[in-house]
Amino acid sequence: MRFWFIILVLFAAFLVTFRFEKIPVLILSKEGKVVYTKKLEDGKFILTFVHSVEKTPVYEFYEILGDDTLYLYKTRYSSMGAGLPFQAEGRFETKNGFFEAEISRRFKEISLRVSPLDGHGLLFKDDKVMFKDIANSNDLLVLSCKHSINVDFRFK
Repeated sequence: MRFWFIILVLFAAFLVTFRFEKIPVLILSKEGKVVYTKKLEDGKFILTFVHSVEKTPVYEFYEILGDDTLYLYKTRYSSMGAGLPFQAEGRFETKNGFFEAEISRRFKEISLRVSPLDGHGLLFKDDKVMFKDIANSNDLLVLSCKHSINVDFRFK
């Protein structure tokens, strides 16, 4: 009986000392192997690329949802061209020389080819990763996400 009481006290002390959080994690894979991961405290990132025809930057704004889906909620671009949205699913406006459109799309994963052009990658609040830095031109990358349990000391 005393043994179980000690175990219970130690377990309670452990729970009081540490904080457990579900943290969204962005994953880039190539041929089924993970080549890049990033924990995102805010769950948000930007996929950026250069439009193949217009040669202008495009920014797609994503959030990782609790069900491990990638939610595209906004896109920003500077020129109207083939393949770029001309109707928003919500608000559409011009801001600082860019067109900005609200969009509402969910993806389990996004497959993309690494472009030989510079400017294709992921932007984060505190960092960035360019696809050419982690893969070769024309490689197929798969962007997905999951949630991970983060254990943190409660008394910092």
